[in-house]
Amino acid sequence: MAKIKYRYDKEDDVLMVFLGKGKIDDAQQSGNIISHLSAKGELLLLEILNASKFLKETSQVFPPKIRQQVIAQ
Repeated sequence: MAKIKYRYDKEDDVLMVFLGKGKIDDAQQSGNIISHLSAKGELLLLEILNASKFLKETSQVFPPKIRQQVIAQ
């Protein structure tokens, strides 16, 4: 299993959760979550829009380092 990586864009308040490697072929949005999929339907990337609000509501799910970076905004 690939190591999950995170990146936060403070300017746009978007948290990106990288779940796998490969070419993104499709994206589907449900509320503030955008799922990026490979041609085989593998989930490669999650984008969480309005991440600071999302993390405040679900803060125990994410590692402390990510929570602090986003919530400190």
